[in-house]
Amino acid sequence: MTEDQVLDNHIEQALSHIESAINISLKIGVEKPENQKLVGNKWEKFLGQFFEYARVKGKEQRVNMLGWISFPRIRH
Repeated sequence: MTEDQVLDNHIEQALSHIESAINISLKIGVEKPENQKLVGNKWEKFLGQFFEYARVKGKEQRVNMLGWISFPRIRH
């Protein structure tokens, strides 16, 4: 398996986990609207950790990995 295929596999697995987390988040937030802020806080923490990790690891390699991503193209 090439490194490119390994990367694809990890991204697919991560997306599967994120899809499950979104579904659970929506269930929690719809069933109990008072939990929406708690769920939002969890997503803020996750996204913050994701961006911070990408920033730190990129800095260690002297690259801006987030610069490789076209954020305007992400929107569907």
